[in-house]
Amino acid sequence: MFQQMRRRLALWYTGVTAVLLLVFALAGYGYVQTTLSERIDDTLDHVVEVVVATLPSAPPQWPEDVEEDRVALEWFAPTGERIWSTLDMTLVPPLHPGVWRETVTISGDEALRQVTQPVYLDHTLLGYLRVSHPWFEVTKPVRQLLIDLTVGGLVSLGLVAVAGWFLSGLAMTPVRQSYQRLEQFTADASHELRSPLASLQMNWELLHSQYQSQPQIQAMGGLIQRLGRLVDDLLFLARQDTQGVGAGEACPLDGLVMEVTQEQQGLAPGVMIHLELPTTENPDTLTVWGNYGQLGRLFTNVIRNAWQYTPAGGQVWVRLSVQGDTLAVAVQDTGVGIAEADLPRLFDRFYRVDPARGWAGGSGLGLAIAQSIVQAHQGTMDLTSKLGQGTLVVITLPRFKELIHRG
Repeated sequence: MFQQMRRRLALWYTGVTAVLLLVFALAGYGYVQTTLSERIDDTLDHVVEVVVATLPSAPPQWPEDVEEDRVALEWFAPTGERIWSTLDMTLVPPLHPGVWRETVTISGDEALRQVTQPVYLDHTLLGYLRVSHPWFEVTKPVRQLLIDLTVGGLVSLGLVAVAGWFLSGLAMTPVRQSYQRLEQFTADASHELRSPLASLQMNWELLHSQYQSQPQIQAMGGLIQRLGRLVDDLLFLARQDTQGVGAGEACPLDGLVMEVTQEQQGLAPGVMIHLELPTTENPDTLTVWGNYGQLGRLFTNVIRNAWQYTPAGGQVWVRLSVQGDTLAVAVQDTGVGIAEADLPRLFDRFYRVDPARGWAGGSGLGLAIAQSIVQAHQGTMDLTSKLGQGTLVVITLPRFKELIHRG
C-alpha cells in the first residue's frame, strides 16, 4: 500500500514538473521565434522605406545607409514582369501584388520572408518593389532550440523523477510509522479484549441459564456477541494490512460458495437464498488460488449482508459463472437497497448507512473486510444498488490457470 502511495506521489511530482517545464519551454520557444521574426520584419520594413524614398526619380538600387545582411531587392513592372533583381536564385517566387508580407517556401527547407510594396507616381502604378530575406535565420536557430529544449527537458524530467522518488520516500516515512503504530495498537487492543470478552461470555451464559426470561439478559448477550464480532473484525483487518493473504492453496470456488450459502440459509429468517452453479465437465476450471478461510469470510460477509437487509419473504440469488480467465460470483437481493449518496463510501471502514433502511446492526467493517480480501486475491468487487429495489454485488477472482492447463 505504501509503495503504491509512494509511486503515486512521485508520479505527481514528475507530472507537475513536466507541465511546468512544458509551459516554460513553449514560452521560451515562442519568445525566441517571435523575436527573430520581428527582427527580420523590421529589417525588411526599413529597407523598403529607404528604397521607396529614392523612387521614382531613380532606378531602384541598394541604399548606402543600410547593411546588406542577406537582404535582396527585386523590381517588377506593373504587369508583374521582373525587371531588376539582386536575388541570386534560379527559381524566383511568383509575385503576389496584393500581399504585403509573406513567407514563401522555395524548395525543401529553403524559404524567404518577403515584403512587397507597390510604387505609385501621381496615382499611376510604376511597379512593385519586393524585398526578401532568407527565412533559415529563424528556422535554423529555432529548430536547434527545440532540440536543446527537448533534450534538456527529458534530462531534467529524469532527474526530477529520481528526486521525486527520494522525496516521496522521505514524506511517506512518518506516515508509515504512524500507520504501523496504529495497526499495532489495533492488534494489541483486539488481542487484549479477547480474554475479558471470553469471561463476559461465560458469565452471560451462566446468567442466561438462570434468568432466561429477563429481557436485559437477552440484550446483554446480543451486545456481547456484537462486541466479539467487532474485535474479530478489527484483529482481522490489522493482520490483513500487515500480513496480506498468508498461505495460499487451490480453492474450489463452487464448493466454497455452496458451503457458505447453505450455512447462511440456516441463519436467514424468512429469506430464501438460491444458488446457481455452472455446469462444467472439468471442476478445476472453477478453482482459484488463495486463502480458503479468507475467501469463506468474504462470501459470508457479502451473503449475510444480502439477507440481513432483505425483508421477510424476500429472495437472494448467488450465481457463480466463468468469464474467461476469471470467476464471477454475483450476489443479488430484493432488499431495501442503498441510496445513491451512500454508494461512494460503502467500503470505508466504520461507515454505516442510515439504520432506518434495515433492522440489522453492524460494525461498518463487513464490506471493508470483503474488499480487502478481494484486493489481496487480485480480484475486483463492484456494487450497484437502488433504494427500494435491492443490491447487486459482483466479485471477480482470477482462475488458477496451472490447474486448468494440467487438466
